[in-house]
Amino acid sequence: MSQALNGHTSELCVTAVPFQHDYYTLKVDRALIFTLPDDYVEDVALTHTVPKDAAIEFALSMQGTPTVKITGGCVPVSEEQTHGGATVGIETGRRCSFKWGQVEILNNLIVSF
Repeated sequence: MSQALNGHTSELCVTAVPFQHDYYTLKVDRALIFTLPDDYVEDVALTHTVPKDAAIEFALSMQGTPTVKITGGCVPVSEEQTHGGATVGIETGRRCSFKWGQVEILNNLIVSF
């Protein structure tokens, strides 16, 4: 799934295998940023200190501050369903939003199971 936002294209891929953890991969402008298991993608905070000397940097890291953070996550979405006469909460997907510094790169992208 991809989303174009604020002049950047973000792609979120979910690798799912039955009875195992799902893995979430985030790419921004075709650059791999991370791959995380479902247990650790709910509340993400990655910090980078931008060097003062010449260095290869992502364009989104150059926001005029000495450090930049990628923050956000993919939080569970659930609904109540009836099974065997009992009402239970079932996770039906994830809602994903991320910011790179002050720039939204993914906003309320829904991953449905």
